[in-house]
Parts: sequence; C-alpha cells; structure tokens
Amino acid sequence: MSAKRSARASESGSAQQKRAAWSTQAYTVEELLGQFSLPQIVKCNPQAILVRKDAPLPVNLGQPILLFDSRTVRKLLARNVVVDPATGKFTENEDTVTIPKDYDGAFLRLRSRTSKDHTTHKSIESLATSGIKAFLNLNKITAFRVLSGTSGGMGEFPRVDYLPGNVFAIDSVFMGTAKVRQEGKIVLHQNSASKEMKYLKCRDDKDNHIVIPFPTTGEFVEIMPNDLTGTGRMSVRSEDLIDKQKFPIIVRYIRGRFKPRLTSFTGLFTLLDSYEETTIVGCVLDKNGYTFMELPVDSPLTFHLALNFSELQSHPMVKNGLRLCDTNGHNFARDLKFKFKFAQRFLNMGRQQLPLDADDPGESPSARNSAKGFGVTTTYIYV
Repeated sequence: MSAKRSARASESGSAQQKRAAWSTQAYTVEELLGQFSLPQIVKCNPQAILVRKDAPLPVNLGQPILLFDSRTVRKLLARNVVVDPATGKFTENEDTVTIPKDYDGAFLRLRSRTSKDHTTHKSIESLATSGIKAFLNLNKITAFRVLSGTSGGMGEFPRVDYLPGNVFAIDSVFMGTAKVRQEGKIVLHQNSASKEMKYLKCRDDKDNHIVIPFPTTGEFVEIMPNDLTGTGRMSVRSEDLIDKQKFPIIVRYIRGRFKPRLTSFTGLFTLLDSYEETTIVGCVLDKNGYTFMELPVDSPLTFHLALNFSELQSHPMVKNGLRLCDTNGHNFARDLKFKFKFAQRFLNMGRQQLPLDADDPGESPSARNSAKGFGVTTTYIYV
C-alpha cells in the first residue's frame, strides 16, 4: 500500500468547507470534465464507498478536493514483486502500480516473464561462462569487497552480504589463492598454500568493486541488454517499454524523481500490460496537509461542485493549494503511482446505473461478477 504524497498545511480548521456553496446535483468525473473548466473544488459523495478495515482509503475523501488538471497518457500496469516471508522467494502481491509513458525514471529488464519463471543460473560459474553483462541475485549471497589500493589481485578483501534483488555488472574473471580469516575477510596472495580458485569480479549498484568465488551457488537471473533503443545502455525508459516491449516481463527499478512509495518495495515489478487513460489530477484540501491524487474519468464516484469557486480562491488554504498544484502537480502527474482499488455500492438517483469497470486488467473477472451480483462495483484512485 502506498504512503501519502502530501505537503503540510499551515492553516487551521476547515473554513473553506463551511463557506463553500455546494451544488445539489452530484456529478461524475466525466461530467465535471465535460461541463466545467478546471480548476474546480468538489466534495466526494462518500456514502456508498466500501473499504476493508485492514485497507483504509489512503486519502481523506471526506475533505474538499481541488481538481486542477486533466491529461490523457498511456501507462504501464504492473504488480509489485516482494519477498514471501514464508518461502523467501520473490512473488507478486496485490499492490498494483501504474507507470506513465512520460515517467522520468529508468528500469532494467530481467530475462524472466513472471516471478514464477525459473530460467535462472544456479552458480556464479554459470554466470561467468554465459557471456552475460549483468545479473540480479534472487537469494542472499556473500561477496568480498575490493578495497582501494589493492593491486594485482593481492591484499585483503572484507566480506559483504547482499540481500536478494541486488544488481551486479560483470567485469572479469581472475584466478587467486585465498585464506579466510575469522573476521570474514579473505586474503589473496600469489604464494599461498591455499587452494587456487576462480573469482568473478563485479560492480554492485553503488559501483563498489567486489569479487565472488566461483563455487557460490544460488539463483541468479540475467539482466537483458537494452535492444529497444540502440543507445548502448542497459537501462530502459517507460516510453520504450510501452512502445516496444512484449508483456509480461519483470523489471528492476533503478532511478526516478521519487522512490516508489510502497510499504513493501524490492525494486521489482511485473509489467502486465499497457493502456491509455484520461484522468483528472487533484489535491485534497485538509487541515493536516495537502494530498495529491488522480481520478480516472470513467470512475463511478460522484461529486458535488462548489458553486462559488471564485470566492473560495481568496481563502489561504485554497490559495496555497493552487500554488502547490502549480509547483508540484506536473511532477506528481508524471510519477509512478499506487492504484488503490475499493468497492462502491450502486446508487440509483434517477440516472443510468453505472457500469462495472470490466476492462481493468488488474481485476479478475470472477471478482467483478461477484461484486456485480451484490450491487457493488469496483473503482480506484491513484496516489
């Protein structure tokens, strides 16, 4: 589940909610976008929202929301890959994230289509003889760091342990003899009675030089070269993945403007598909802070409109909200987001019953049909 994206507000109270003159009519997101220019202040109609006690809404939909922009963009739909505490293996959980085409970040592609794909190397020796350029470890491994000043393969190499999910670039293979000291170091010497052994020299994702003994076993997966753009780099952008990649595939997050705000985050995502969507970007006006959120235009949620928006613009909380949206709203819109799904009971208010979002690839057909039978639809927001 995602954490809030918020900036603290200095104002106290919720005077703008008391002063707002709300419309008696409730509008869908699509109706708001079609009938009114942005920005606007709205209030969600929350009576029909159903959430589990263990999965509360990540934003306070009971507070006024400043809707300030809309956009249409293609996105990647992905599942978060985490370590199963029972087995120690990587697996997809229920957290769904979206990555816009204009996301300012980069990923590495693994030669695995899902977390259940077992086309892995079982030893460091296998990696070294395969000719690959980089790999990711699927289990904990032990390596030895090359300290500055070490030359010709001689010197002390302190032990370092790597948790699953680390990235390593392969440099070379070399021969050496070693003695292991009690404090976990290995000492390489040209003239030693120790058994000669091959080592794989690598760099981790912090550019530390390390060596790993050939006999080291485990599960290691190749990081694929970037053959999508011809840039010579290993990393790929979301735009390249949307335009040229076949799904599903596992990717490793390596950089972005903001780190993905997930409670369980290994850096791995299973990309399921890509889709185009129109959304409205908004900001919750709360005395405890401003929280960005994004609403799909086809959302079944309904909202009451503040009819006196021009008067509300002078309120300090609204003024600061508009300033915050102008400063940070564009970055939020382009960022990787958590797709929070929840249920909504059908409301028959003299208008056509709203349909289920049956085209959502992140929701199973059986779950949708079951919900429909009880007069409930699933919907979602992005945070």
